[in-house]
Amino acid sequence: MSLIRFDLSWLAPPGAERGADRVLLELLAGVRASGSIAGAAKAGGISYRHAWGTLNRWESILGGKVVIMERGRGATLAPLGEQLLNAELRIRRRVEATLARMAIELDQELAGAPRKSRPDLRIVASHDLALLQLRDLALEEGLSLDFQVRGSSESLAAYSRGNCDVAGFHLVTGRPDLDLRHWLDARRDALIRFAARRQGLIVRRSNPKRIRSISDLARPTLRFVNRQPGSGTRALLDRLIADAGVKAHQIRGYALEEYTHMAVAATVASGMADAAFGIEAAAVRHGLDFVPITSEDYLLVCRLAQLKANPVMTLRKLMAGAAFRKACAEFVGYDLSRAGKLVRFDAITQAVPR
Repeated sequence: MSLIRFDLSWLAPPGAERGADRVLLELLAGVRASGSIAGAAKAGGISYRHAWGTLNRWESILGGKVVIMERGRGATLAPLGEQLLNAELRIRRRVEATLARMAIELDQELAGAPRKSRPDLRIVASHDLALLQLRDLALEEGLSLDFQVRGSSESLAAYSRGNCDVAGFHLVTGRPDLDLRHWLDARRDALIRFAARRQGLIVRRSNPKRIRSISDLARPTLRFVNRQPGSGTRALLDRLIADAGVKAHQIRGYALEEYTHMAVAATVASGMADAAFGIEAAAVRHGLDFVPITSEDYLLVCRLAQLKANPVMTLRKLMAGAAFRKACAEFVGYDLSRAGKLVRFDAITQAVPR
């Protein structure tokens, strides 16, 4: 893993005290979750006085209330506080993968690793926690990577245009809705099994809303957070809600979008939503409950001619290795037992990319 980490900071306007203040954002999340400043201070491990001082200082900087106090009713977030917390969550989850990659690249530069004009592998892939671990191991092994996170269909399209060497996508097999031969050719391409994983409903701890199925998302009081259009998980959800007889407009929050499994889980954990659709590992990482709905396969594709080239051989060796299994041991809902093995093309050509 990288020894150097980059992080986001909130900077005060010119003329005010400058610096990152994670305490403010932690307090806002705590107020939202507990309904009181005292509860937020306790959760953040700071004194009540420190909490009040932080809130007052930032309200002065921002020129508005971030928390509203009501006698006998505790505290709630003001609209400005909601905007700050929502923006921080949204921005952080969208850039965290890029920041992690940049940190590893800087580590290599500082260690004297030679820079290459062209990376060993260009990878465009759907977001996956285990794949990010594989990326880190590959960088530590000395592979230079251009790694981009896109939706499954976008990744396959980039691969078919020759814009990357390896594409990652996930799918539920046995569905004839879309033919993968639109992007892939059995005479040219090789499919590599990466992982099997569980997708389902990510809900708050103890599932207070008693959410049990996709049809429950249509309840008018239920708040949902969705993945972005073009993502495989969004496409899978759209098929599932259609199968359940639910219309998108019936789901409150269907238009509220995030870009990764971790981002939607963080939104539920913060109290901004009651449910999301994503992988089990993201729910567990945020201390949330999970309602399993389906299992899917995550696959990689590359040219047959590259299978015996060193970069792809190294990647497959890492997939099958003990270090990768150890790095992914905490990812609940994953099966990596066949990672690195080839998959028969005709076994999935009629599947839908997810």
